[in-house]
Amino acid sequence: MKNLITVFIIAAFLLATGFCGGQGSAFAKDEYKTYGILTALSGPAAPWGIPNSRTIMMGADRINEKGGFQVKGVTYKWKTITYDHKYVPADAVKALNKAIYSDKVDFVQIMGGSPTLACIPLLKENNMLSLNDAAGGKAVTNPDNPLVFRYNPSLLAAYASILPWIKKNDGIKTMATINPDDATGKSGLWSAKIATDINKIEIVSEEFFERGSKDFAPLLTRVLAKKPDLIDTSYTDPTSSALICKQARELGFKGAILLIWGPDPKQVLKIAGKHAEGAYLGTSGPPEPRTPAQKALYERFLTKYKKEEWDPNYYTHHAVIPCLTKAIEETQSFDPDVLAKHLEDMSWDSPQGVHRFGGKKIFGIKRQLLAPITILQVKGGEPVFAATLPVPDGIFD
Repeated sequence: MKNLITVFIIAAFLLATGFCGGQGSAFAKDEYKTYGILTALSGPAAPWGIPNSRTIMMGADRINEKGGFQVKGVTYKWKTITYDHKYVPADAVKALNKAIYSDKVDFVQIMGGSPTLACIPLLKENNMLSLNDAAGGKAVTNPDNPLVFRYNPSLLAAYASILPWIKKNDGIKTMATINPDDATGKSGLWSAKIATDINKIEIVSEEFFERGSKDFAPLLTRVLAKKPDLIDTSYTDPTSSALICKQARELGFKGAILLIWGPDPKQVLKIAGKHAEGAYLGTSGPPEPRTPAQKALYERFLTKYKKEEWDPNYYTHHAVIPCLTKAIEETQSFDPDVLAKHLEDMSWDSPQGVHRFGGKKIFGIKRQLLAPITILQVKGGEPVFAATLPVPDGIFD
């Protein structure tokens, strides 16, 4: 009897300490790492935020369905938590406080340059690695913020790719830029000035508006008086971009219109209607998948959401968590500084194409995602694939 009791005690100890059967034991439990997604699920930026959050979660599911990932013999899976900051900086800070102190997230992504900028002090205080869907230029991306990455195609990179193409296609010599009147918008104009200088295009009008505006007629009247060849909506949110397109045509503008920053083609057509005809749209991929990776993502999307909810902006962020997972596996570390150092020299595949971080030439540090951009043009009331354009060499690194 005494020997039997001893056996039970030893068995209980082995189970409790995880020695019985090793990590592959039926009694072993997966550990989880939590990824917080701070985005706009409501308000005018929701057409960015909803695809953003959904595609990140699909990327996490892809890792989990393969059994997760291992670090030093322990298996981990991903848990995602989404927060609606409505593209309001104060709400983003409030959400980040909850994510860090209540939900104990391990990593985050914040959508929007102004929300990200407002959150940087809190990110730095907690030494937290973030892969943000954000603008903000040098205010966000600089050597003083080594754990702050921008996991979205740069507007400067988009301009660098698209402007030579549209200049050749439409004979563009002059351009008007329209931006929201905040840190995001200011960085949009900064990017436009660099790219137009490189491409010898003159900016003849620089306009800013308050977010949430619906009537752009006074602003557009000033723009049209300058007779630009191209009106570009720069870092304007998708809803406002579509309204600008519609109202510019209603006022008689006959030139080219570029909605460069990730509009949902369906929303553009719904809001602008016939006035969307001929407009160029900058997206992260074609309306219909063209490569095996894009087709796989599209099929995954259809298992969760309605076909009519698909838009080309789903391509970019599907690789956010797979990218982070790759860095964790290759370093066998969760240390933010170790991961940041590894990420800056890493490349990885995504449905959009090969991704990597760059930007040292512009920002002094490699924290800006470099990715191909796709340009669509509305023809016959439909968004038609025009080209997928790589980031030109020599501008960022």
